[in-house]
Amino acid sequence: MCNPEGGLHAALRRVFETAGYRRYKMSKFEEYDLYSRNRSFLQSEKVLTFTDTDGKLLALKPDVTLSIIKNFRGSQGLEKLYYHENVYRASGVGFREIEQAGLECIGDVDEYSVCEVLSLAAKSLMTVGRDCELDISHLGLLCDLLDGFGDDLKSRVLRFFGGKNTGELRSLLESSGVPDEAALRIIELSDIDCPADEAPKKLQDILGGYVSWERLQLFCDTCRFLGDEFPGMIRVDFSTVGDLSYYSGIIFRGFIDGVPESVLSGGQYDNLAEKLSKHARAIGFALYLDLIDPLLLHKTEYDCDALLLYSEDKEPQEIYHEVKNLQEKGLSVMTAREVPAGLKFREIYSLKEGGAVRVE
Repeated sequence: MCNPEGGLHAALRRVFETAGYRRYKMSKFEEYDLYSRNRSFLQSEKVLTFTDTDGKLLALKPDVTLSIIKNFRGSQGLEKLYYHENVYRASGVGFREIEQAGLECIGDVDEYSVCEVLSLAAKSLMTVGRDCELDISHLGLLCDLLDGFGDDLKSRVLRFFGGKNTGELRSLLESSGVPDEAALRIIELSDIDCPADEAPKKLQDILGGYVSWERLQLFCDTCRFLGDEFPGMIRVDFSTVGDLSYYSGIIFRGFIDGVPESVLSGGQYDNLAEKLSKHARAIGFALYLDLIDPLLLHKTEYDCDALLLYSEDKEPQEIYHEVKNLQEKGLSVMTAREVPAGLKFREIYSLKEGGAVRVE
């Protein structure tokens, strides 16, 4: 039996493990204090709690990242972990169980590690098999530009960035007495929404000489790498924002055709690690599998992605090899000598002398 959901999970596992990430497993429960001290990092401040038999207040986990950071030991150098867990979050009038897959890279994170995580986020989106997009921005550059602003003004500017509300952003800057030249640069940055390979020139024109040169160059280099590696998929969009008390650098969101909201979110959260007394850099993301479920259900109109037909003279090893090749492309595969009656497939392949050939 071919299971599209199982195929997705296996494909994600291959994406993570191929890059050297290890599986992280955690209990359903965590001490409530961990979440109470970091409520604003959670998507909802409501947490399901209960008292354990020893009197400790426990919570059904609403997040995985906090647990990974809490258990990180600085002596570990660079920790690369992936997970597939269910979390429990408030939704409407109650709570619901949400399935997530994701990864965290914490410790001696360098610029290669950042690029690797971004590429793994892109590859994770691509495993679903739909048109997808990864939007990135950089809170560090934005903070450089807002240097000298009070916390309240910063948070209001970020809110207008996130809502792409240029008109109200302009009014806020004028009423706050921000000089015209600085206000213009902030507004121009808020308008950036372009393919990654076009971003470096725009960013250098707007930010050159006004932000950390090293930070700007590193982000531009990252944009060039992503634009080359994933042409047309990565966009730089400064409406992608997050809480400055936790996030410190690149932040990103992923979208899939057919889902009206982001199905992936992540970023560099050095500030969160510092809050948990971990002197380390950190970056990671979560893929919300519950939002992708409707796409997986839609796929069930097919029994499998691919049917591989073979003749009786083919050796088992040859058939196995071609099945493996198709599975490595993210396809679920069924094999048969003849087309089974009543079953549906996206594609049909025939095993020839030179390998599997798609039947038109």
